[in-house]
Amino acid sequence: MFLNGTAMSGQADHHLVGSAELVAKTTTAPRYRFHAVDGSYPALEDVGAGGAAIVGEVYEMGYEQLREVLLPGEPAGLELGVIELADGSGSLAMILRVEYPALPPLTDISELASWRSHQDTK
Repeated sequence: MFLNGTAMSGQADHHLVGSAELVAKTTTAPRYRFHAVDGSYPALEDVGAGGAAIVGEVYEMGYEQLREVLLPGEPAGLELGVIELADGSGSLAMILRVEYPALPPLTDISELASWRSHQDTK
């Protein structure tokens, strides 16, 4: 599971990861826009060409931890999807929900490419 926001190590929701093992600190392939949703959580949007490589962490997470703990803690504006990592492999990740009428305002933070960097600008 690729994490790029509040569940990464040192972040407020990291406890949702439980005992899942950190496999890698890496980036996505450069095909994503990165948004701050209402200033409170990040969201990846696959745009293909013209995107950015976004910083994150990959965890080896069991289905029970994912289903029972991590996913129920995710905001309604996100959904589980598959993303491309820098090395060309795929990973589960939370991505921006394609159609969600109640989605709060988005701020494009792709140039920062990191949720931590975005937090540092606040």
